[in-house]
Amino acid sequence: MGGGAKGILDFEIGGERLERARVDLAVAGLFADEIPLRGGAGRVDWRLCGLVSEQIAAGRLSGAREEALLIPSWGQLLARRVLVLGLGPRSEYRLQSLAECVCEVVERAADLGADSIAMAPLGTEGDEFPRCAEAFVTGAREGFRRAQASMRLRIVLPEEEVNRAGVALDQVLEGMPDPLMRYRRPAPTPRSQPEDLAPAGATPYRSQS
Repeated sequence: MGGGAKGILDFEIGGERLERARVDLAVAGLFADEIPLRGGAGRVDWRLCGLVSEQIAAGRLSGAREEALLIPSWGQLLARRVLVLGLGPRSEYRLQSLAECVCEVVERAADLGADSIAMAPLGTEGDEFPRCAEAFVTGAREGFRRAQASMRLRIVLPEEEVNRAGVALDQVLEGMPDPLMRYRRPAPTPRSQPEDLAPAGATPYRSQS
């Protein structure tokens, strides 16, 4: 582990979908035994016209732990790049697994030069963040200390869960005080937004096979 992190780890909570988060890197978790794809992986797959499913079918992606695939967003997400991270079998996934996976995400993001990340709490449902908040923060803090880089980590949840999740995050950060970690409350996301994310002139990803 590095000797003392530099900069600040900023936590945010947003009520938008993963593809609408304005960050450098969007992260989606993939279970090894979950078909059809759900959560962030399902949304990324849909936005990229089945690209994640194609990688699975081709044997280049399985959802095994520590497996990762970096792909460009092709203008179909507001993030420039997407990291699909293997979570292993869902039946073996625990709070400790969540902490380890979040730690890995932060380290990988720093290696990629990304200073802002968005993800749903990996492997959990939208209303489970309060129960998982401590594991999430513990993993993020460990990854941040290893990476020694400033970072903005945006947790995307259903809009109706944002306030409850914010309270849980405040409580966790209060219980493990660290001057290098803080919870930033960004301006609310507008409720009415067009569904098409692609900027003018962008070409959606299409399989070349």
